[in-house]
Amino acid sequence: MFHRSVAIWSDAFPSRPPSTRALWLACAAIVGLWVIAASQWLLSGTVVPWDAKNQSYAFFRFLATALHSGSTPFWNPYHYGGHPSVADPQSLIFAPPFLAWAWFDPTPSMMVFDLIVFAHLLIGSLALGIVGWRLGWSTPAITLAAAVFMLGGPASGRLAHTGMIISYALFPLALLLMLVALDRRSTLMAGAFALVAAIIVLQRNHVSLLLSFTLAALFLGELSKARDRRRWLSERAAVIVTMGGIGFVLIAGPLLLTLQFAALSNRPQMQLHEALPASLHPVALANMAVANVMGSLERTYAYWGPSNLTVPEVGATDRAVNYVFVGATTTLVWLWFGVAGGGLGRRGRRLLTCIFVVALLYTLGRYTPLYGLAFAYVPGIHLFRRPSDGIFVVLAVLSLLIGHLLADYERFGLSRVTPWRAIPAGAATLGVLGWAVMFSSKTGHAWDALVEVCKAALIAAAVAACLRWASRWPERRRLTSACVALLAAGELICWNTASSLNAEGREKYAVLEQPQGDEARALAILEREIAQRQQQGERPRVEVVGVGGPWQNLAAVRGLEATNGYNPLRIGWYDRLVSPGETTHTLGQRRFPTSFPDYACALARELGLEYIVLGKPIEQMPHLARRPVAKVLVAGPKIWIYRLAHAEPRVEFMSRVSVANVDPAVQAGRFTVNPTTALIDDETAPQRTYLPILRNQPQPRAKLVTWSPDTVEVQVESAYPGVLVLHDAYYPGWTAMVDGHPARILRTNILFRGVELAHGRHTIVFRYAPFSFENLWHAVIGFLAARS
Repeated sequence: MFHRSVAIWSDAFPSRPPSTRALWLACAAIVGLWVIAASQWLLSGTVVPWDAKNQSYAFFRFLATALHSGSTPFWNPYHYGGHPSVADPQSLIFAPPFLAWAWFDPTPSMMVFDLIVFAHLLIGSLALGIVGWRLGWSTPAITLAAAVFMLGGPASGRLAHTGMIISYALFPLALLLMLVALDRRSTLMAGAFALVAAIIVLQRNHVSLLLSFTLAALFLGELSKARDRRRWLSERAAVIVTMGGIGFVLIAGPLLLTLQFAALSNRPQMQLHEALPASLHPVALANMAVANVMGSLERTYAYWGPSNLTVPEVGATDRAVNYVFVGATTTLVWLWFGVAGGGLGRRGRRLLTCIFVVALLYTLGRYTPLYGLAFAYVPGIHLFRRPSDGIFVVLAVLSLLIGHLLADYERFGLSRVTPWRAIPAGAATLGVLGWAVMFSSKTGHAWDALVEVCKAALIAAAVAACLRWASRWPERRRLTSACVALLAAGELICWNTASSLNAEGREKYAVLEQPQGDEARALAILEREIAQRQQQGERPRVEVVGVGGPWQNLAAVRGLEATNGYNPLRIGWYDRLVSPGETTHTLGQRRFPTSFPDYACALARELGLEYIVLGKPIEQMPHLARRPVAKVLVAGPKIWIYRLAHAEPRVEFMSRVSVANVDPAVQAGRFTVNPTTALIDDETAPQRTYLPILRNQPQPRAKLVTWSPDTVEVQVESAYPGVLVLHDAYYPGWTAMVDGHPARILRTNILFRGVELAHGRHTIVFRYAPFSFENLWHAVIGFLAARS
């Protein structure tokens, strides 16, 4: 069903269609490699660390909790005082395997999380294998391509970047479905492609954008090879319309919400000078053949490659970003058969080769003019901060090309190597490896680098000898191809699985799953205190600083409303005034601006900040203007918890109102409000005039009745009109109903929500409805206004 003898990347030579048995054998080999690779984490008792747990796993737990509590996961109240998770590219809401698991499991484990990520890579590798089978590759060629795709350096080194891995892993599946849909003119396959492509796009990261461009280029490549292009388009009109129509329906709403969030966020767009430090340094290309040439895999983290310590102009990269190892064996096949032997320039490979070159130049960022041009003229590029993310496209295309090259060898033996190709390829290879050794000498690691280069050279020499020995006999070539594929896979498993780049002990992240010892005792005290306050009708907030990485988003796991967290994206005005920071795993990361000078300030009280969790005594906290009046609940030795006094209640009723443009105050970093007057932004000005209240009037009452992540119900009773202030984040998409009738939400006291009320008794329900027609329409208007 899936086979096609001619494709845009088909060989220049005719070949017999492969058997179905060959496909099953290749799939079995891929699954076997996956089992061996995934088991390395299980057997070593490690998990994929850093962002995968501190951020993505915490969001996965919130997703599961929200679904099992009957709420939608579209608004995360436990993160930065309230966060539009539906618009956050890292929320996992639009990753179906995570969503499906969360639907059935309210407390998914870290092991489950990692296995779901690994499963994406297995799906992608199997899809890549089917693509190769359709192109006539042999089982060894399919296995090699899948191993490089599944375990190659970028996929391994950046395994902690869950959203990017999801996008990358689904690319071959989208490619396969697109090819089958176009070849068989199948609207069913077109719909399946639209679904998978939408999932890639809805990860809304740099890699998904670049892979979308890659799919578009490959589609145009399919069109370009048609003899009668008009007829080709006409015959596939239903397929193309299905792809575009279903894809648009699936991605339009979430993308609009993300664009809305981007415009209101702390990072509306990147500047070129901010992105260039995340370029891949050319010397890192030596790492393709030599895994540890610059200390990337040292357990002591003694990395001596390009970083802020060695090359400040690319200081935004690190050993994980720069890790591009695909193996000495794979690199040899690439250079010998592809470059020196001309295999990359054969008919059917040229488009892929062009994509590879363009992606590599893009990834090098500041070292070529291409990235600057793309940043200026290609839509969407300016929203992201790492040119080095292009390495995922490089690896995906390399996987396809390496399968072609090994299949060529098995069919036809060694290609004719011409000096004009071999000499530059050899010189460039020796130059990059020599550069890596000299670069390492700056930090006293030249000998270490040279030893690693020699190890890789021995492997490459042995493989080259075997390939030459077997080149004249088909039976030997088949056997040698299988050995080459297994050796390359062995290199990747040895170096790239459960390494210091992608594995840490499970116990380091135990607080996210099952707290032990001091952490468990401290959390028990904190949660007992907060539960008591909630029984009194309050919703106190907590701030966690300096307790380590896993604690940064622990509030989202434990259901604690926090004023900070761990995420590069935050609501802009909140970020400017509260200054919670992207990461506060150390005390020094917490800054205190003029608007939030200490924990006793007006803004802290308005937020209802009542508990502080610190990694050291508050006296040792830098940047803090003054120590607040606080009760010590836990006094170390690892965790200190303080309870603050004088926090404002979550809901208040105010009869005095003032109207002003609050944006200048936000831009200036000022938070000045009158504790007895509701300050309303002039863009949401109230509709009635409020008169002074006579003396001896009964005090109004505002009571929080029910609360969930996406819905808040409040009851108010007052003898006079006024404004109900809910100290939750003001943000588009929130709606209000007063006694069952729609009401406008006012931007109150700069950061919060307010609703006008007449005198009497009222029930007010706030609900987050991001996909409402009104909100999406406002998002469209805002996007068009920003583009004009």
